[in-house]
Amino acid sequence: MLVILKLGHSLWKSHLKNGNRAIDATCGNGHDTLFLAEQNLSHLYVFDIQEGALQATQKRVGVRKNISYHLGCHSLFEGARPPVDLIVYNLGYLPGGDKSLTTRVETTLQSVEMGLSLLSPEGLISLTLYPGHPEGKREEEALLALAEGFSPKNFQISHHRTLNRSNAPSLLLIHKIA
Repeated sequence: MLVILKLGHSLWKSHLKNGNRAIDATCGNGHDTLFLAEQNLSHLYVFDIQEGALQATQKRVGVRKNISYHLGCHSLFEGARPPVDLIVYNLGYLPGGDKSLTTRVETTLQSVEMGLSLLSPEGLISLTLYPGHPEGKREEEALLALAEGFSPKNFQISHHRTLNRSNAPSLLLIHKIA
């Protein structure tokens, strides 16, 4: 799993430019939020449906004037203003939390569709997928099917998977072509 997360961070860092806007759609315990907060963004929108996740993230990252925290479902992105240059998802359940509370296929698909409308030309959506639990497997299958249907004239899609480990997390990237 660490390799996929490091790959994601490396790709995000090379993609972002000073003054860009980003969304952490599922902040969890704040590790990705902290990484993004260190990238000299003009604004970072942070979302989670669990109040405990937002609190943990705020504790890890601290209060910064260019970060807004939003308690709510990532399917709505209430308060986020376009254009956004990077949208990050780390799907599944909150590490150390209730494993019965997971991201859901329906709201994740809605969120990606909403994210596409917020994305800038050349923007990137990054999804870390966790097929090791039933809902995560459904999410991965649905997201891959959605992404495979995108026009190559408008999007470049890549999927990074660890081949020698079953049910390992993977990284799906949706790059919008101007």
